[in-house]
Amino acid sequence: MDEQSPWKGTGPGRLIGVSIAFGALLALSFVAFAVYGLVTEDRLGALISLVVAVYFGHLAAIGDANFWRPRRVRRPSAVVAENGGLTFRFSSWARVLAATNLLLTAAVLILFGVGIVGDGDTVSVVAAIVAFAAAAWLLLSSLRLWLGGRGRLRVSPDGLEHRSLGLVHRLPWHSIVDVIPATIGNAPAVVVLPSAAAPVDVVFAWFTRIGGRRGFRLPSMILRGMWLAGETETVYQTLRHYHANPTHRTELATEAARQRIDQQRLILR
Repeated sequence: MDEQSPWKGTGPGRLIGVSIAFGALLALSFVAFAVYGLVTEDRLGALISLVVAVYFGHLAAIGDANFWRPRRVRRPSAVVAENGGLTFRFSSWARVLAATNLLLTAAVLILFGVGIVGDGDTVSVVAAIVAFAAAAWLLLSSLRLWLGGRGRLRVSPDGLEHRSLGLVHRLPWHSIVDVIPATIGNAPAVVVLPSAAAPVDVVFAWFTRIGGRRGFRLPSMILRGMWLAGETETVYQTLRHYHANPTHRTELATEAARQRIDQQRLILR
């Protein structure tokens, strides 16, 4: 991002950054242990090392997807002119990473619980129950991610339609008060603020009951950089432009909007 980026100077922080790098280093180290196990015919050790490498590799990849990928160069393929509007695609890779990591963590907790429950003492049984309960919660959360499908943001002459994990949220242009950059969990996000009198047009999927609905932060529309296939700043600048320039909104139904973004002819006020 350039010097005009609203997220310049923000990031995961030194501790989180070092932790992500350490996770990547651990993943590479355990890959080496797995290769060594195969060479020495220690197949069990090689398998365990490979599983641990996959787990830490997933953690490092999630950190990259959440903190650094949203700040990278623009990807024109993530913006498509279709069905009378402009569509910003969401990242399938980020969703699969998050869901798979939840599954791996749940598997670790289940194995831990199975390993200690046989001891029979009270502390071991309680710890196993806690581990099983946490694993069940992670499995449900992973199910929610898988069922949510690939999201998207559709920008049309009429307004915005945000399809995310378990909801469809619509906002007409006349109800939007402002579009602001935000940092949620040290990661880039775009927040679309509706007026107090604007109706809340939201349709929930049945599985949003898993884990509750507080994370959606309604009635505002929250676009987290982690889930976007393209650059967060491109989405922010596009929404700011068409919010501030109502006479340009008709071009959202044509290829002209895509060309405006590619040529960076976005006027911010």
